[in-house]
Amino acid sequence: MLSHPSPSRDPYPGRPRRITAVVASWLVLVLVSGCTGPTPTESLYRDAAEQTVTALLSAVGTGIMLSEIHRRDMAFSPYTETTVEDAEDAARSVNDTFGTRQPPTPRARSLRSELAPLCDSAVNALSDLRIALREDDGAAVRTAERSLRSVAVDLTELQDELS
Repeated sequence: MLSHPSPSRDPYPGRPRRITAVVASWLVLVLVSGCTGPTPTESLYRDAAEQTVTALLSAVGTGIMLSEIHRRDMAFSPYTETTVEDAEDAARSVNDTFGTRQPPTPRARSLRSELAPLCDSAVNALSDLRIALREDDGAAVRTAERSLRSVAVDLTELQDELS
């Protein structure tokens, strides 16, 4: 007689629950970020910009942390490479989402012209970090980290202006 696993048993006993939580979080981010629409008022546009800055700061902070972890040799390469890919994907998604928003006023267009290059810089710096980590190039990791820190300063200043 064949025995079937009980419904309460995890069919993948070696799978870490952490992966499940990360995947669930990413799905929520994708669903929420995929819902862009018109921003009829300057206030709503500023709110969207503030959310964009917050999300980018998170991705950039992850990149800075990963460069420090790499420098101190505190994690295996697959972890840092996968995590920086996730941060880059998140930053790219946030950048794409904000880019689809129509600025409703000249002041909102000015805000867009300030934030859009920061979005691009964050994505590019995370891409540079991903490449450097894959190649295990310490000098390139440090260069990417400097870029990330510079973007973080600019994003923080913008966040302070928006608050």
